[in-house]
Amino acid sequence: MGSFGMLAKRALLTDTPVMVQIQELMRGVKDYVSLAQGVVYWQPPKQALEKVQQLVWEPVISRYGADEGLPELREALLKKLQQENNLHRSSVMVTAGANQAFVNIVLTLCDAGDSVVMFAPYYFNSYMSFQMTGVTDILVGPGDPKTLHPDADWLERTLKDTKPTPKLVTVVNPGNPSGTYIPQPLLQRISDLCRDAGCWLVVDNTYEYFMYDGLKHVCLEADHIVNIFSFSKAYGMMGWRVGYVSDVMFDKNFKCFGQEKSSLCFCFA
Repeated sequence: MGSFGMLAKRALLTDTPVMVQIQELMRGVKDYVSLAQGVVYWQPPKQALEKVQQLVWEPVISRYGADEGLPELREALLKKLQQENNLHRSSVMVTAGANQAFVNIVLTLCDAGDSVVMFAPYYFNSYMSFQMTGVTDILVGPGDPKTLHPDADWLERTLKDTKPTPKLVTVVNPGNPSGTYIPQPLLQRISDLCRDAGCWLVVDNTYEYFMYDGLKHVCLEADHIVNIFSFSKAYGMMGWRVGYVSDVMFDKNFKCFGQEKSSLCFCFA
């Protein structure tokens, strides 16, 4: 059997990241272009780079910080959420990237055996997060063949017919890998369906600034909605690992979110 046979089943059953699969496929091959991962070409803002040079010398930076993130950063993020995202009742917790935020949410809201909903084409890391946390009843809904928008009619039927009701529905807006933006009326309908069914809606807003053709990104706020944001793409901070969770029920849910965060990562942004 060897040591491989001693690994957790949930780890063995978790898909291999598509980037790793492509890397293995292209090993030794010349003159190829991988479309497996989108990485921005720009550096972080000059102000951020200069500020980091100053901060690294402050002793407090190397000490344990508040589980919910640096107070100054959280205060700035709350202003951003209010001014840019029209989220006025939500609180915020900083995480080590948006992916850790999603894993924290899954660990906090879902139990092994729960069903969850996502839409094709889906973000592979979200699917893997479900797998690695023991949530294997993953219902994948269709996207519109032309727009790739989530099929709300399918979602309505699924939430009605699936017993027990799926614990959460998740979408990425704009989509990864589709890039398509879910219009506000459709996002609102998805939200209403989740609210009426008694399940959570988790919206990943990592690409909130990647809007074109005069479209404006919109967030929704309600007791059943959890919003995720990231610094990785818009600010070119992929390796910095900084994301954050926005939640109306934060004061009630923070203890659980914080427990999962503390268990997963001891280096807080």
